[in-house]
Amino acid sequence: MTTKKPTHKKENTIRVFFALWPNPTVQKQLGHVARGLKPMCGGRAVQTQNIHLTLAFLGNIDINRLPELQLAASRISVQSFNFLIQEIDYWKRNKIIYARAKRFPPELYLLAESLSDTLTAASFKFDQHTFKPHITLLRQAKNVTENNISEPIQWHAKEWCLLQSKLTPKGANYIPLGCWPLTPSN
Repeated sequence: MTTKKPTHKKENTIRVFFALWPNPTVQKQLGHVARGLKPMCGGRAVQTQNIHLTLAFLGNIDINRLPELQLAASRISVQSFNFLIQEIDYWKRNKIIYARAKRFPPELYLLAESLSDTLTAASFKFDQHTFKPHITLLRQAKNVTENNISEPIQWHAKEWCLLQSKLTPKGANYIPLGCWPLTPSN
């Protein structure tokens, strides 16, 4: 008689989030800013290839629901937009140094809100904290003294993605599970 090996919940789940994913040039520019801040702020710089702006964090989901999640995301339509990353700030509670725009465009908030509504309608659980757009540069850092980026960085948001966060011995590796274009603006 053979006994069926019990399945562990973790084996049937994947850790996912939605994000704006910058082009490699913007990632390199933000990586350069992070490395420049590290000597005075301490902490651990986010790997350049992992720099992003989170739209919604779901955490672990059942892998069997992945096609449903991708289909729900494909129904969202928002115009492309641009923003200028020009400020550095610090969240004491989370001990992160992050970059941001002085003013993010309304399309970014519309995308986050549409995604939140879509996830709720499809019965997905996700982090429902108030959306505060930011780009994490350093973790476990001390307060930052410089608040402006010397050369502001232009980000042309043309797509957004569903990413898997897979932990490896060298840290997190983000794997795209689907990307959706933002509608070109007129």
